[in-house]
Amino acid sequence: MTQAQTKQEIGRAQNAIQDYLIRKLLIPKVYLDAEWNGKKVGVLAIDRAGVGDVHAVYIVYQGSDVEAALETVIANPGTHFIPHFLYAAVVYDGTEKPKLVLPERIIQKSLAEDGVGRVGILYVDLSEDDPRLQVVSRLKAERFRSSKETVELSDRFVAEHTANWEYRE
Repeated sequence: MTQAQTKQEIGRAQNAIQDYLIRKLLIPKVYLDAEWNGKKVGVLAIDRAGVGDVHAVYIVYQGSDVEAALETVIANPGTHFIPHFLYAAVVYDGTEKPKLVLPERIIQKSLAEDGVGRVGILYVDLSEDDPRLQVVSRLKAERFRSSKETVELSDRFVAEHTANWEYRE
């Protein structure tokens, strides 16, 4: 697969993720290819017109080592500046590779050390004409603890960036 095709597929996945977050959240501001706390995020959404919970989605393309990429996303996100909701979106490109099967260690590592928060796993299937997104049922995102720093980072981010999608009257 060429680099241009991979880029197009990731863009299609971002659109599917954006649509999911628009339906899930209440008047979100959505940013594509954002930088949150020094890390590139495929899709970042801030609920309630930019003053609510922060949802960050890291894209894991199937062409990469999916398990290693998931472990990187799930690895201890730290105690400060983590989004309220954290997701890894595995993009299935429609090739003959096997579909997503998560080992138990990934499932266990998805939980925050203190039990407050869980990394959610989304699965974006590009094998059909219309991308399909599903939440991996055993790994729905759970809200992490908030912090003053996370809220301040969110406020600065909204003030300094233009959303790719937002509700406007």
